[in-house]
Amino acid sequence: MDGRAINRVLIIGGRGALGRLTATAFREAGWEVRSGARRAGTGGASTGQDDVELDLDRPASLPAALREGEFVVNTVPHRELLAERLILERGGTLINLAALPASAARGLRAEAGGARGTVLMNAGLAPGVTTIVAADLLGRHPDAEEIEMVFTVSAAAPGGPARVEWLSRGLTALARHRTARVPLAEPFGERLCLGFGEDDAGWLGGIAEGRRVRSYLCVLEPPAHERLLTLNGAGELTRPAKSLIRARRDGETKSNGEPVAHWIAATRGDRRLGARTVRCAGDLVHAARSGVVFAEALRAQPPGGGCFGPEEVCTLDGVRARLAGAGISIVPVT
Repeated sequence: MDGRAINRVLIIGGRGALGRLTATAFREAGWEVRSGARRAGTGGASTGQDDVELDLDRPASLPAALREGEFVVNTVPHRELLAERLILERGGTLINLAALPASAARGLRAEAGGARGTVLMNAGLAPGVTTIVAADLLGRHPDAEEIEMVFTVSAAAPGGPARVEWLSRGLTALARHRTARVPLAEPFGERLCLGFGEDDAGWLGGIAEGRRVRSYLCVLEPPAHERLLTLNGAGELTRPAKSLIRARRDGETKSNGEPVAHWIAATRGDRRLGARTVRCAGDLVHAARSGVVFAEALRAQPPGGGCFGPEEVCTLDGVRARLAGAGISIVPVT
């Protein structure tokens, strides 16, 4: 693709909480943006000629919406991966920001032999930036036996159905999760973190190479976090607090600038060999900005046809400056 073509992008789910922020992030980065929605031109932040009708539950609307040479960013957690499969078959480039289960990416990768198009899965903030941080840590500590990750969230942060689905999937898979005490950055501080998505760590792909991957969740607000720990202790996390995992419009929340301090560590036995935190203010807005960073990396060095993870298309050192420019810092933990 030439530079002019790849500077045009179609955002699938452009009316959703993440989709709107993603459209804004690409526009601010100088891209020409179209927003795909189930009912184009019926209100919302973006209406008019840059809107296109696109409903993943109506497969025929997808090929009609795509333009040749247009970059595609999917913010919708659609399990059938219709957009991804179409791009692999017809050609083009697509980034998925929807944080789908690991099994989705594995299945798509298995079908991607001889693909004409390029699909990058799990390319937001977490997973996404956290993935390339994990890869960097393991490159520095190849003797590590385990990857430890903590995802931080706010009960008051804006979020749509994709956020609800991600939290529900990670919390309700088990009635009782393990816990671990982790020295998170302020304003979280040292916390007893709750096991999260134990069956879904496979999105790290080949990075783990047989190592254990242990992921945890920490809620910014202590009362909400304590409620989860109490439910966990009672073995009742198959029905977690609805106040934490319901969808929220921007107007229902305090801001888009809640603190984020995702933790990634490489460990061996009881010893942490190295750790990093991914710091920013606003989870969704920086997931959107991460998508722009990964898009720029793909534009600079296209990997060819197939289905890829973030660690296969860029390194932390290669995108660190762009991440910093987007408001995302990677901080070593001493």
